[in-house]
Amino acid sequence: MPTFDEVHRAYDERLAKAKPDSPRAFYEIAVPRFTLLAAVLPFAVGSVLAAAQGSAFNWPVFLLGLGVVFLVNCATNAANTYFDYETDLQNREFSAYSGGIRILVQGKITNRRHALYFAAALMLLAAPMGLAIYFCYRPDPWVLAMGFFGALAGWFYTSPPFKLCYRGLGELVIASCSGILTVVSGYYLQAGRFGWAMLPAALALAAGILNVILINEFADRPSDARSGKITWLVRLGPERAARTYQADQIVSLVALLAGPLFGLPWYAAWGTAAIALPQAWRNRQAMRAGEWAGDGINQLTLNTFGVHLLLELGLLVGLLVAIGVRVWGN
Repeated sequence: MPTFDEVHRAYDERLAKAKPDSPRAFYEIAVPRFTLLAAVLPFAVGSVLAAAQGSAFNWPVFLLGLGVVFLVNCATNAANTYFDYETDLQNREFSAYSGGIRILVQGKITNRRHALYFAAALMLLAAPMGLAIYFCYRPDPWVLAMGFFGALAGWFYTSPPFKLCYRGLGELVIASCSGILTVVSGYYLQAGRFGWAMLPAALALAAGILNVILINEFADRPSDARSGKITWLVRLGPERAARTYQADQIVSLVALLAGPLFGLPWYAAWGTAAIALPQAWRNRQAMRAGEWAGDGINQLTLNTFGVHLLLELGLLVGLLVAIGVRVWGN
């Protein structure tokens, strides 16, 4: 894996391809690739789970809901880039996958406030889609409540006056929104109710995305501490955070193993645990060996993303199989 100096050069080379104020510069601060991991796939898991349990799949609701979670997450990423500018500016310890989106730091958006306007525009685009779900398909106060909670939590993750990630609450916001809320809202929009089966899936993905955030914080810890950003790494220190990371992996796997007790199809739950376990075990060994220090963080971060992606894809494929089994059985 690359060293920190090589990482910095790679960042510079990548950003050099984005012309100032170009569409690519704004694309970069929205971070659609992370939105896929943090919002789109877990929402799809919740939606498909409802169908696997017998709910009729409503494609317009699914597509509108997918649009909302995608735009809200992209807006959150763009807003974070704007409000985290000072922290990112002084961060020279970042790893291959951390350190914020360096577009503003590199001056690729010449007027920084345009990043904020872009974030607000994305959030505003999500609003009519969410309202269309409410007025046309699901006139239910829970729909509005989940939408508003996700939008407000995402926006105030870094923005004042709350700046949740600067107060030690950022990790809980991400676990709640990208792990739990996306699964629950996907399920609820299809089923029109809450169900026990969504709990193990939501808990497994919440613990998984929490580890994605934790591992990104290791390299950023010095600059976060200097800027007053009280992340869990700053508060706990790397050794205790490494133990928290290992505990999160156990939570994900135990939630899946217990999934059938809550109505999650056993082959979706246990199959996902089986395919994620080998890499999760290797990550555990790497954390215990202290590979989070130095350049080893690059491989650990990539492998942590890998485990979370396996959890999402494993559940999604397993639940699609469950739908096939139900349809074939009828």
